[in-house]
Amino acid sequence: MRGCLFILVFAAVVVSAAAWFGSPVLASTVVQAALENGGYHAASSTVTVTSNPPPKLLLGHADRVEIAGTDVAFRTFHAASLDLVLTDVNIVARTAGHISGRITGAQLTTNDGAAAGTATADVDIDGGAAAAAARIVVDGATVDRVVKAAMQAKFGVAVTSTALVAPDILRISVPGASVQGRLVIDANGAIALSTPLGSAPVLSLDPAFPLRLTAVHAVDGDLQVDAILDAQALLGG
Repeated sequence: MRGCLFILVFAAVVVSAAAWFGSPVLASTVVQAALENGGYHAASSTVTVTSNPPPKLLLGHADRVEIAGTDVAFRTFHAASLDLVLTDVNIVARTAGHISGRITGAQLTTNDGAAAGTATADVDIDGGAAAAAARIVVDGATVDRVVKAAMQAKFGVAVTSTALVAPDILRISVPGASVQGRLVIDANGAIALSTPLGSAPVLSLDPAFPLRLTAVHAVDGDLQVDAILDAQALLGG
C-alpha cells in the first residue's frame, strides 16, 4: 500500500513539474506556429512566453509574449528586425491586450511599386493590440533620394534639392523653379504629394502588414507618419 501511495505521489510531482516547467516551452511552440501560419517568417526568431504561475499557460493564457526576429517577412512585407512584447495574451483565441516594441528597417516601396532598396523606416509601437498607435520615421535623406529618383525617372527632371517643412510640406527645387505640395495619406493608404495639379504617391508600406497609415508630418527635417497596427492579425486572430 505504501509503495502504491509513493508511486501516486511521485507521479503527481512529475506531472506538476512538467506543467510548471514545460508549459512555457509548449506555449512558445504554439505561438510560433500561429505566427508562421499567419505568414510570419524570419532568418532567426525567438518567441518567449511567460505567465505567473506557469501552469496558466495550459489554459491558454499568457501574461507576456515576446517576439524577436531578424531578416523578418510577414507575407510580402520585409524588415531588418523586430522586437515586440504582447501582454494579456489569449493563446487559443489569438488575442492580446497590449503591444509595444519596435520594427527596424521596414522596407518601403516607391511610387512606381518597385522596392526602394535603401528606403526603409523604423516603426515604434505602443497601445491596445487591436488598434495600437504606431509611429513611423523616415529620415529626410531617404525622402530626398526617393523624390529625386522618381522625378528623374518619370519626367526626366533633375531635382537639385528637396526640403520637408512643417507641418506637412514637401518643397522640390529644380533648375530655375521650385514647387511644393502637402504630404497626405491617399485613398490607397500611401504617402502622397498633393498639389493644385493633382496628387501623386511617394512612398508606401507593403499592405500585407496590418499597419494603416493615418497622418503624415514634417518634423525636424524628417517624415513622421502616424499609423494604427492591428497586432492581433500577427497572431492570426
